[in-house]
Amino acid sequence: MSQHKLDTLYLMRLLVCIVRFGSFSRAAAHLGITPSKASKDLRYLEQSLGTVLLNRTTRRVQLTDAGELTYRQADQMLALHEQLLDGLQNRRECLSGELRITAPMMWGEVILTPLLLKFRQLHPSVRLVTDFSNRTSDLLRDNIHVAFRSTELSREPYLARFIAKDEMVLCASKAYMDGKSALNRPEELHQHSLITRCTDYSSHERWTLMDKGKELHIDVAGELAFSHKQAIYAAMQQGFGIAILPRYLVADELLAGTVVEVLPDFRPKGASFYALYTQRRTESALVTHFIDFVIAEIAGKSSFNKA
Repeated sequence: MSQHKLDTLYLMRLLVCIVRFGSFSRAAAHLGITPSKASKDLRYLEQSLGTVLLNRTTRRVQLTDAGELTYRQADQMLALHEQLLDGLQNRRECLSGELRITAPMMWGEVILTPLLLKFRQLHPSVRLVTDFSNRTSDLLRDNIHVAFRSTELSREPYLARFIAKDEMVLCASKAYMDGKSALNRPEELHQHSLITRCTDYSSHERWTLMDKGKELHIDVAGELAFSHKQAIYAAMQQGFGIAILPRYLVADELLAGTVVEVLPDFRPKGASFYALYTQRRTESALVTHFIDFVIAEIAGKSSFNKA
């Protein structure tokens, strides 16, 4: 190691060790260096400070007045360094601080809320401030730490971590389908009652179904049309017709058989959920730990992973 690259903390530790052990050789042995290196590095410290720190005799080393001052400051510096390391370790093990989160309304209520409550139980010193909204947020302007979005990455100016597939399913209640023939082709949807998502009070919507990897677009008009998925879900549950809904929302009912999948060979086009964050947050232990937690929890849930 060249002298101009000598680490300040090392030099402070060297001085403290020499004083406490009262010997260059014992201090060197403690630090794992040779006595000659210890002597050379201490001279470098004195030269860099422009003062003599130790009076050396054949029997002992003794601090000068300047050395006494430097020793006390060095001892405090090393103590502060240890406190810093302990604090960082405690932060990793006992997270604290505020976490500002936004997520789509339905996904946030159904999937994220239980995870937030569990995370809070594990880390009671973390303050969670969450907005479930379908509006587009500016993470920097709105001071948001993490935004969960079903999105295409090419459209996002933020860093991203993949969370899960956002699969959609064409479905109806068993009560609605009882007595009706199974659908074989997408064109047959027009013979059924449909529940669509409306925009500006229009009941018309374009559904995109996947046909052997190719997109198939179908223009539909719903006998019922709502602006929110929760209302579409309620109408589908009560047997008013066929709807496209997130698989996570109806996974348990599909398993129980109270809701049935329609046209399973022509599934609706899905997307992917990502956790979006900004460059300023990449070193945040809290943000990183939280996203890791969400990924691990969702990976164990069949609602997203069921084909």
